Amino acid sequence: MKKLILICIAFTLFSCKSTEKQPVKQSVLTVVKGKNSGIVSQQYKAEGCKTVIIVKTENPKEPLILIPMNDFDAKFDKDKLKISFDYLPLRVKNPDGCNVGIPAEITNITLE
Repeated sequence: MKKLILICIAFTLFSCKSTEKQPVKQSVLTVVKGKNSGIVSQQYKAEGCKTVIIVKTENPKEPLILIPMNDFDAKFDKDKLKISFDYLPLRVKNPDGCNVGIPAEITNITLE
């Protein structure tokens, strides 16, 4: 019985020390820019739109106008600010008084 206890104790001591310490890898954070670029504008504020994003398209006379429906961070809510972002068009009604543009969920916003 004593031999069995000694073997269990020896096995426990050796098994605890057999684990190797894994080196800690530090990862570098990379800023991923959005796929689209545009300019924040408040030119339609008088008509009822708070903030819109104007995206240049192939036809310069008809730019794509996006209405951010999610919370737009205050640091990006400045007129004529160039940003890059990703967006998802939403199938919801435009806000009252805002007759221009399409509602969209804006994500991954970074300054250009």
